[in-house]
Amino acid sequence: MGQNSSKKPRYITGFDGLRAIAVIGVIVFHLWPEHLVGGWLGVPLFFVLSGYLITDLLIQEFDRNGRIDLIGFYRRRIKRLYPALVVMLFATATMIGLFARDLLYNLRAIIMTNMTYVYNIWATKHGDSYFDSWGGASPFTHLWSLSIEGQFYLIWPIVVFAVLALKIKRSSIAASLLGLAVVSAILMGIFYDPANINRTYYGTDTRMFAVLLGTALAFAWPSNHMKLTLKPKAKRNLNVLGVVALAFTLVGLFWLNGQWEATYMGLMFVFTLMVTGLIAITAHPASFLSKVLDNKPLNYLGTRSYSIYLYQLPVFVFFDKFTSHNDSFLMNVIKIVVVLGVAEVSYRYVENVFRRFKKPDLQPGEPKMARFFQSRAAKIMASIAAVFMLGTVNAVSAKEAGHARPKTDLQKRLNTNKNKIADANKKALEAAKKDNKDDKKTAEHSPSNSESTTGSDPVAQKYGLTDKEYAAIKDKSVTAIGDSVMVDVAPDLQELMPNTVADAAVGRQPYVVPTVLQSYVNKGVLAPTVVISIGTNGAIGPNVFDQIMQIIGNRTVYWVNGYADRSWLQTNNQFLEQQKAKYPNLHIVDWANLVKDHGDWLGGDHVHPNPTGSVQYAALIAKDMAKNQ
Repeated sequence: MGQNSSKKPRYITGFDGLRAIAVIGVIVFHLWPEHLVGGWLGVPLFFVLSGYLITDLLIQEFDRNGRIDLIGFYRRRIKRLYPALVVMLFATATMIGLFARDLLYNLRAIIMTNMTYVYNIWATKHGDSYFDSWGGASPFTHLWSLSIEGQFYLIWPIVVFAVLALKIKRSSIAASLLGLAVVSAILMGIFYDPANINRTYYGTDTRMFAVLLGTALAFAWPSNHMKLTLKPKAKRNLNVLGVVALAFTLVGLFWLNGQWEATYMGLMFVFTLMVTGLIAITAHPASFLSKVLDNKPLNYLGTRSYSIYLYQLPVFVFFDKFTSHNDSFLMNVIKIVVVLGVAEVSYRYVENVFRRFKKPDLQPGEPKMARFFQSRAAKIMASIAAVFMLGTVNAVSAKEAGHARPKTDLQKRLNTNKNKIADANKKALEAAKKDNKDDKKTAEHSPSNSESTTGSDPVAQKYGLTDKEYAAIKDKSVTAIGDSVMVDVAPDLQELMPNTVADAAVGRQPYVVPTVLQSYVNKGVLAPTVVISIGTNGAIGPNVFDQIMQIIGNRTVYWVNGYADRSWLQTNNQFLEQQKAKYPNLHIVDWANLVKDHGDWLGGDHVHPNPTGSVQYAALIAKDMAKNQ
């Protein structure tokens, strides 16, 4: 590689295009998580870009001057990032104080941890899950990544200056950074816990590998050491690799699932390596990608990506509150337009104003602020800032702002149910391992053909089953898969049918179910009867549904439809009805039709059954099973 003769840092064309791809992925993930399952992977792309660009600029500064101006670096970072973050925090806090007081809980901690760039550490224990469509209503959830970047900006210039001043071989530095990235990826696997994904997802140590890969690339592939032109064969090879890297990156955005265990056991690291390769090729001035990604639409989004990222989730959260969770395509388009509009205002009147601000030349004795209020724009900005500051003071002074959100009755019940389910599963799995071939026990233990209205057994009476219905289902071997609704209902199912193994998780998406089912098939413990309650958090795609049914095979499936105020649920229910003709072993349990006239069976969220509704939910499944014997 030849030395670029320019002493100034080279502007890398195409990087704004990569930023645009990243922010588009994140936006679409938050709007349509059921369609773009890996859109959250835009964050690793941002991380690698930041690691590469910052390190590359620091290296070039050291090579030019023999030192790094640390104070100047921190001043530039603060002017570039901090004002927009603070304005977003204060504006959102003002909106919460005025219009969404249910979001006041933890507000003081959220604002303080974000302003000190430790929010991600706080969120590992106190934050909402990034993947919970119902529980993740905080407009601040996405800011965890900015805290990791802030920590990086604080520490990294000192590290770079130290290793360069010590004249350590740069290839050795790159290799060491790559090794640290591998250690970070291993920590991700070690700390992975499906019951508390926040520790792994938000942790600095478990997510730093993306930034470290970018820093390693900067030492091994400095931008100002690249030839402006290449021989035809070398250029062709570079472009082919670039197209392949871009294709794999887009596949990851549409495919890699943030709720797969494999994602945290190495898949995310592999994806980030692909992204690092994409960035390396885009950084080369002779590459095809550096030109293709350098266009007006992508550059526009890329230059505003920081403000877009800041405001996308607050806009979405407040829209959902003010429009009763209207998730129509048109409403989502309106949300995107509003995000772009707010981001444009932030970019022009916050980011650029502070980034370009210079200390004015004052006359002797002239007050420092004398010229600040001379322009009309400055007066407007000062007025808006005063409103946001007063609004924030009003919000954080509320009693709720200093306390964690109290657990609802539903949350307490779900936490209790998890322990009940785990205990019942141990017993049911032992029975399943002994005999998972058929349901012979059902026939052997049918002591009565009574047609009485209510059974004589206390359990049958509790669930409104006849003796015949209860005898038909009580010894069934069942695998029950679902989301938080199943967490709510599973203890009742296991009381009715003790040989039930329940696998349920809060926030679970339909696309996770094939992996869950396959794990039971691989262990040889998938029961002859499968109950599925999924779809509350997202759409049931046809491909996912077919995968589920293929894994289940000829086993009997009881799929419970959903009831909630979400646009995709009606589509899910219609889709399920259509599948009955295709799959003879599929039975649809019509919970939506039963509960629509029984609002008293639902909790405060009008989604999860309350204790009475849970009994009715389990009873409905049992009656459908008995009817189809």
